[in-house]
Amino acid sequence: MSSKNQIVVPKAAREALGLKPGDRLAVSVEGDTVTMEKLPPDLNDRLRGTLRDLVDSGDLWPELEDV
Repeated sequence: MSSKNQIVVPKAAREALGLKPGDRLAVSVEGDTVTMEKLPPDLNDRLRGTLRDLVDSGDLWPELEDV
């Protein structure tokens, strides 16, 4: 564990879970056993990023650009 309380997920575990940067994990503890489970993508975060890109580009509502 690092000084920032971060851990490294071993390569074998990342590959077994199919983890990529940005993936979400659920971590549970039972006694001395820690279990990790890959969570489905957070669709709200994905949509928020998509809409932000459209708003920033002016493509979502071009008629509102001058408002």
